[in-house]
Amino acid sequence: MPRSLVAAVAVLSVVGPARADETSTADKLRILYSSRFTFTDDGLPLVTVEVMSGQREVRLSAPGGLVILPDGDGGSATRIAGATSVEVTSEGAAAAELREWTVVERLAPDDATGIAQAQATWTKRGLEPHGFEIGTLFAVDGEVIDTREHLIAVAPVAPGKGAAKAKAIALAHGVVTTVHRELVRRPRGTIVARAGDAAVSNPSVLWFRPARAGDTITVRDVPTNTGGSQLATGKEDRRYWGAVYVTFGSDGTLTAVNAVPEDKLLAGLVPSEIFPDAPEAALEAQAIAARTELLEKIGRRNLTEPYLLCSTQQCQVYAGAGKEHPRTTRAVERTRGMVMLRDGGGLVDARYSASAGGRTEDNDAIWGGTPDPSLRGRADTTDRKLAERFAVIDEKNLDAFLAASPDAFWSGSSRWGKKHFRWTVETSTKDLSAYVARVYPSVGTVTALEVVRRGRSGRVQALRVVGTKATVVAEGDLHLRRLLGGLKSSLFAVKATPSGFTFRGAGFGHGVGMDQVGAIGMAQAGKSHAEILANYYRGMHLHRLY
Repeated sequence: MPRSLVAAVAVLSVVGPARADETSTADKLRILYSSRFTFTDDGLPLVTVEVMSGQREVRLSAPGGLVILPDGDGGSATRIAGATSVEVTSEGAAAAELREWTVVERLAPDDATGIAQAQATWTKRGLEPHGFEIGTLFAVDGEVIDTREHLIAVAPVAPGKGAAKAKAIALAHGVVTTVHRELVRRPRGTIVARAGDAAVSNPSVLWFRPARAGDTITVRDVPTNTGGSQLATGKEDRRYWGAVYVTFGSDGTLTAVNAVPEDKLLAGLVPSEIFPDAPEAALEAQAIAARTELLEKIGRRNLTEPYLLCSTQQCQVYAGAGKEHPRTTRAVERTRGMVMLRDGGGLVDARYSASAGGRTEDNDAIWGGTPDPSLRGRADTTDRKLAERFAVIDEKNLDAFLAASPDAFWSGSSRWGKKHFRWTVETSTKDLSAYVARVYPSVGTVTALEVVRRGRSGRVQALRVVGTKATVVAEGDLHLRRLLGGLKSSLFAVKATPSGFTFRGAGFGHGVGMDQVGAIGMAQAGKSHAEILANYYRGMHLHRLY
């Protein structure tokens, strides 16, 4: 029995012989934080997706029992006799050590000359540069997919201080900056799985598979509606195909992760992102966009966490097994392996949101960073005069835009789109002040809201919040929406009333990339998935990778 197992031997049985494995436990942990992924025997990517994080306990079950793999595939397998459920906790947990760097330049990884020049430039400015490579490189059926970037970063600071440092450097040197989080030391501790009096433990990670072929693993009390602007969240039990491993997140709490083939992942993801009864072309467009975004994110986000993708609204909404729908599953199957490639090479950063409200937005207006030529906003309408009129939305034409007929825009032309196309929220001064106090307790009672800056789509980028005790300027799409009580979008006009404030707005979500209800409207008008995607992502072509 491996030394990593601590168990009541009388009720443990080894399932099959332990297979030789040349990968050490430390190497396997390192892989969880890397951009590496593998392919299944069927030629599909095997992806690791966060199920939930920030937990003190994780409860798992499978109807036919659970097999525990302390070191993952290639190590010994252990079953707690008769146990169909386990409780997973931790001992001796310690959080990761992190640093935040200011990214000042982004270059191709093979641009040796550019990298050397950038390093010399920032050294002369008195800021010692450091290089990071993000992204991944893989080849499928003769097509090489390279999402790598070389980051030139300076001025490391403690976690939570990176945004302020990046802003100061941007102002001082006139450059666009972002924040890169570096994992200096992984979190550590012992993961313990218990069923009755039996226990299995292992340093840092335990893997679980159903003992019976064809079963799923149920994870109890998975948080729902997280990562978006809504303030109300919930919990539900969710089932997952493949394997689940429990390890430590960067904060030292437990994280449960699903390792699942891409087709199973997309089958559970697509119906969570779009209405399953939508026209086929819209479902196919969503499947292609979701697959492209999934592969493009690998190695570029969640770099300090032990998974490739998160499952919240900040990434893609993955609700696991049992959420599939026959129509969306067929769309995934019909578009197997199909992705969007930039005409100049590389995967498109395929962002999408529920409803842009008739006007999509530039990526840098929402998240900062470098403008992406594939993610340029536009008035999403078939009416050329309206497109010209609302090429830029500001205080002068915002009221006219909010009053425009929904039928003139793709996102308002279907029954699915009308719910979010336009909306009004009335908030009392008391409630709004309470929302603001959670983030800015020094403000006091809110007396005024003043728009400081809007993006080209009219979305608010900066808002002055005036209170009885202090005034603050809040920035950032999601931050603003949550600050104001969970607004559907930041494309709104605000007016003070005797009892509070009235928000008149458009759309639901950030508004970058594909408008999902707009895609439905285009499909209803007879457009193909290729035409829909070309409308929302510029300078790209479709390619079947596998």
